[in-house]
Amino acid sequence: MSLEVRPDLAKDLSAMPRIANPVDDAERRINTAVHRLDGAVRKAAAECLAEGGKHADYGRHIEVTMRGPRFLSYTMTDSSFCGGAHPNTGTSAIVYDLTSGAPVDWTALLPPALTGKVALQTEMDGSRMVSLSSKRLFDLYLKAYRPRTGQAKVDAEDDECREAVSTSIGDGPPAMTVWLDAKAGGLAVQFDLAHVVQACADVVIVPVSTLKAEGANPVLTDAIAAARALRPAP
Repeated sequence: MSLEVRPDLAKDLSAMPRIANPVDDAERRINTAVHRLDGAVRKAAAECLAEGGKHADYGRHIEVTMRGPRFLSYTMTDSSFCGGAHPNTGTSAIVYDLTSGAPVDWTALLPPALTGKVALQTEMDGSRMVSLSSKRLFDLYLKAYRPRTGQAKVDAEDDECREAVSTSIGDGPPAMTVWLDAKAGGLAVQFDLAHVVQACADVVIVPVSTLKAEGANPVLTDAIAAARALRPAP
């Protein structure tokens, strides 16, 4: 799939890549949807700069993490300082079904144990994106999070993050952002942490083999596997 990279919306504020020469209504719907996301972040940046004054800043970095077959996956990483004690950062994600042009329905692609409670959470730019609160998905996240290396110094330095992540469950699993990652070959999972330990909020990949074992829809696992195979060699 060919994507068109648009000029930045403003300094350090990336525009969402569009599908170049869309061939059907589904692709046109996606382009319309990402155009609306550009509008949301442009508005958020303007409000931030107005609120924070001359030292305020708002930036966005966009990555296309899968571009077919079947799915188009974006991540948007925002950073802002609108006044106050400290800057903020956050990653949101949206995955589109190329056959319909709509955001994917995770309940149709993942088993109930992995979707858990599906909700909409408000992102930094004010848009609403899907999150999954699932104990099983959180368990898979913890299992893959910063595996011990056997090097005492390295492992000791990561212990604070391991504790911060493992105790973030509170009254239930956290609201997790998920997307598709063709390069890593799986489902990417991340969630927000308190600002003081925000650097611990790693992205963890649940590989295709695990997704299959958990009962994910073959439409999803086959597409991820095919996307990874189609990536050019490094």
